[in-house]
Amino acid sequence: MKRVLLILACCFFTCSAALHAQERSSYSHLFRFYYDNDFINVLGKGTDHQYTGGIRLDYFYTRNTPSNSILNRWMPKAGTNAVNTYGWSLMQMAFTPDDLKKTAPDVDDYPYAGGLFLVHTLHSSDPLKKMMLQTELIGGVSGPYSYAAETQEGIHRWIHYQLPMGWDYQMRTDLLLNLNLTTERSLWEAGRWLELNAGGNIRVGTMEDAASVYGLIRVGKMNNYYDGYLAQYGSPRENKPNRSQVYLTIKPGLSITAYNAFVDGGVFTGRSNYYRTSHNDVMPYTTDKGIHPFADAGLVYVSGKMSFSLTQKIMPPLVKDFSSHAVGNFSFTVSW
Repeated sequence: MKRVLLILACCFFTCSAALHAQERSSYSHLFRFYYDNDFINVLGKGTDHQYTGGIRLDYFYTRNTPSNSILNRWMPKAGTNAVNTYGWSLMQMAFTPDDLKKTAPDVDDYPYAGGLFLVHTLHSSDPLKKMMLQTELIGGVSGPYSYAAETQEGIHRWIHYQLPMGWDYQMRTDLLLNLNLTTERSLWEAGRWLELNAGGNIRVGTMEDAASVYGLIRVGKMNNYYDGYLAQYGSPRENKPNRSQVYLTIKPGLSITAYNAFVDGGVFTGRSNYYRTSHNDVMPYTTDKGIHPFADAGLVYVSGKMSFSLTQKIMPPLVKDFSSHAVGNFSFTVSW
């Protein structure tokens, strides 16, 4: 894992130097590589279970004219002065139990489960009202056709780590469709060095039914949060002698989950038969539908059109009698 991080860091600084001479006065496109892994743990020893990892590729863009797409027109906007950023993303997620060596996994632990889905996004931010609305439409599949097993096995072979042996018992194929709505508003700010925001999120569909409320603190040298999504990860030329951004983010909150396809099974096929009954007098796990705290903390560095971020997430449990789970993330973006 250290080797992977070193390679990515070298690529970031090399690309940053090579592209510096090609800077524009404004950006309207952004590509992001986004990687979650619970082995990335700045708080202690890394793990490899529960939500164990995710890979996401994003393309975000702004438009000079209103979109004529039916898909885009109905999504709510923050106002007439809003900066509307559209996006398309492809993401894969994987869940595993604690003991990867067992060919017959424990039924009272997290199940083997994977998902592969496409996301269409509108991030609408009003710099005058200091508010943001985000809409996400998700469509995809869970189960073997997510190819989460092949991805995890390939990564583990590459880093010479324990192969996961229980993917034969993963959750069955099912349809993932979700609508996620998020709103955020500024509470207080001190120039461009400190911001305090509040937000809420609701997720409804066949992938997840959940809700959360949270605070968002940003501190450092940064563009205003409500200047648009691309402004958070790029600093156009615009006669600025020093276009770097360096800032910290802290996001504490509370969440509740009523349904999650990766532990409850899909709405059409349900749990895999293996996780429906007891094995060796051990009863299958039960899902956790309580209210739990969560927190994210991260560091973002922006140099012109390039950015790199490292975030530590403390995620609430989805299975009863399990504690919160630490997952690290690093993201790399290029704007143009």
